[in-house]
Formats: sequence, structure tokens, C-alpha cells
Amino acid sequence: MEQQNEETGDVQETPMSTYLPPGYDLSGLDPEPEQADWTFLTALRVTLGRPPLWLLTAAIPIALALLVALPWLTWFGGSIGGHYAPGSQMTSLDATFRYDHREILSALREQSGVAASVIAFLVMLAGVFTAGGWLQVFLERTAGHSVHRFFHGGSRYFLRFFRLSLLVLLMLGLGHFVIYQEYFGADMLERLFNVKDGNLENLDSEATARRLTWTLDAAFLLWFGLVMTWADYARTRMAYLGSRSVVWAGICTAFTLLTRPITAFRPFLGILACEVIVAVGLGNLSASLNHSIDENSGKGSVAILFGLGILVILWRTVTRAARYHCAVQVTREVVEPYGVDDPWDDSIGGPGGPRYKVGDEELDFEVSI
Repeated sequence: MEQQNEETGDVQETPMSTYLPPGYDLSGLDPEPEQADWTFLTALRVTLGRPPLWLLTAAIPIALALLVALPWLTWFGGSIGGHYAPGSQMTSLDATFRYDHREILSALREQSGVAASVIAFLVMLAGVFTAGGWLQVFLERTAGHSVHRFFHGGSRYFLRFFRLSLLVLLMLGLGHFVIYQEYFGADMLERLFNVKDGNLENLDSEATARRLTWTLDAAFLLWFGLVMTWADYARTRMAYLGSRSVVWAGICTAFTLLTRPITAFRPFLGILACEVIVAVGLGNLSASLNHSIDENSGKGSVAILFGLGILVILWRTVTRAARYHCAVQVTREVVEPYGVDDPWDDSIGGPGGPRYKVGDEELDFEVSI
């Protein structure tokens, strides 16, 4: 059922839980606690408790990445096998090898670039779909059939979340233009750091140029994090209120982030810290194993490296979903749902039981204890 908000003119979907009889409690069916002192830890625990969903979600980028790697694996298997001494090309591909195969390597790079662009777009579409799935599962507050509800939410919110993703790309592009491009970046460098014509080569110190580059990168990284956080809360707000207006949801979300920054950003920072700690730890372990590989190493070492990469993707998928769980909890706390007419307002009946309609011409009933 839908209704129109009188103030904004936005068509709203009425949440399913709105039509439950008065006194009917769904909390017993909800395995997810509503409040917690450490919201991000609760979000991680709840998300890890749904392995079919995060395994299914992680399988999408893994499968698409294999499509890019397959032509390289096929060519290397046919070119190196039987043509070089065993182990001679194990740790590196030297300049002689790259020169001898420069034409085919150039063609593979060009082909991979085109394929990677297409696959990146497909991954973005998959992210839009899975966002709706996670929000449907976290917002519906029912137990069981999580995979079915996941696909239902992905298809239900896909179009509106896709429009929001286009807005996100526009905002990121605008931020990149402001920070890096010549018209704004050069002017800022000249005004703040006395860099002539915005060219870092005009600086006397390479260390200063490096610090300025890091400053610009840090500024864009901050903008990227703010935009992605805003997008997560905007999606959650749209799903929570049943809204279809991307612009209005974005404006309201920005206002919420400005007025409640600690409440909104604290759980996301906790999720980010957990993600970085695990990713850096596994990355260092992977680098150590990679440097230890030589001609005497077997397939087991390669399998371990592959397994570590899969673990990072799985953990990244879990933390991504946990962000939506945090956004749901914060949104329920700070956002008031739109008011709707109570269809049981003119009925009687016990909590959780059948309701009996009482018309205008019938007798009124009162319950006394």
C-alpha cells in the first residue's frame, strides 16, 4: 500500500509492520537486538550469523574477477609451460621475457582494461542489488527465509538505489574535480602553498611535493568516506520510510549527519577500524608468504595466497553488510516514520488475536477491569 506525503509530495510505501494489530509484538521473532552499547560489534555478530547471505554476496565479485584473470592464466599456461626451465620465471618476469612477448602482453592489457571496465559496472550493479537485500533482511524483523527476503529486497529497491548510485558517482566526480583538476587544484596549491602554476615540479623540495600530494589524497579520501557514509544512510532511510525520492532522502540524510554526527559516524568508524585491522594483518601475512616463494615452492603456497585473498573479500563483504545494520539501528533511533492511518482504530480484540470491526452504527464496546 502506498500513500503520499502532504509536505513533500513523495509517494511512500507503508511498512508492513504498520498494519499489525495493536499490541502485537514482533520482537520475539527478531534475533537482532534493537539497542547495544557497541553497535558495530552487534552488527558484525548479526551479519556473521547469516553465512548464506555473505557467502552469496562475496561470490559475485570473486566470479567476475576470475573472468578477467582467465585469459592471463590461459596464455601464461601455454607460453611458459614447456618453454622455460622449471622455476626460472617463478618469482619475477624479467625484462627479456616482457620484451619477447611485448605484443601479446600489450593486447592482453588492452583486453583486460575493457573487460575490467565492464565488470566494474557489473560489480556496481551487484552492490546496488545486495544493498537492497541486506536492508530488507535487517528491516523486516522476521526470522527465517533470509535468502528469499534478500532477493526480494534486492529487486524491490534496485531502481531507486541505482538512481542514488548515479548521484554518488556525480558527487565523487565533483570532489575529484575540485581537489585535483587544474582549475581548482592549481589555484588552491598556489594560494595555500605558494606553488607556481599549480605544478609540483616547481617546488625546491621533493619531500614537500610528496607531502602536498598526500594532503590532496587525504582530502579526497575524506570526501570519499563522507559520500559513501551519506549514501548508506540515504539508502537506509529510503528503505525504512518506503521513499522513492532520491533527492529528498539525500537532503534529509545530509541534515541528519550534520545534526547527529557522533551518533551517525561512531558505529561506522568502529566497522572501519575492524576492517582495516583484519585487512592489514592478512595483507602483511600475504606479502610475507609471497616474498618467500621460490622455485622450490609448490602449489600449496599459491593456494594459501589465494585463500588469503578470498578471506579478505569475505571480511570486506561482512563489514559492508554490517554498515547497513548499523545504519538501520541509527535510523530507527533518529528518524521518525511517516504517520499512517491505523486500520484497527475502529476494531476491538485482544493483543495478537483476531480483531472485530465496530461500525459507526453499531454499539461501542469498552473493556473494564
